[in-house]
Amino acid sequence: MKKYDDKKNAKATYIIFAVLQMLLLALMYTILYVAFKATQLSVEKYELNAFTAFAPTILVFAAVPVLLYRTRKMFLQGRMMVAILWMMALLSVF
Repeated sequence: MKKYDDKKNAKATYIIFAVLQMLLLALMYTILYVAFKATQLSVEKYELNAFTAFAPTILVFAAVPVLLYRTRKMFLQGRMMVAILWMMALLSVF
C-alpha cells in the first residue's frame, strides 16, 4: 500500500496548474495576434488612429503575463480554487 504524501500532491497540482497556464498563455497570444492583425487591417482600410485602435490589444498583451504571475503566487499561497477562478474569469474578460 502506498503512503499518502501531501508534498507530492501539492507539487503535482502545481505542475498541472503551470501547464494549464502555459496552454492558456499560448491560446491568449494566438487570439491577440489575430486581433492585432484584424486591427491592422481596419486601420489601413478605414484610416483609423493607430494609437487608439491598437491600445486595447497592447494593454491586454501586457496584462496577461502579469495576471498569470499573480494567480501563480495565489496558487502557491494555498488559495488554489481562488487562483483558478480568477485566472479563468479574467482571461475570459480579456
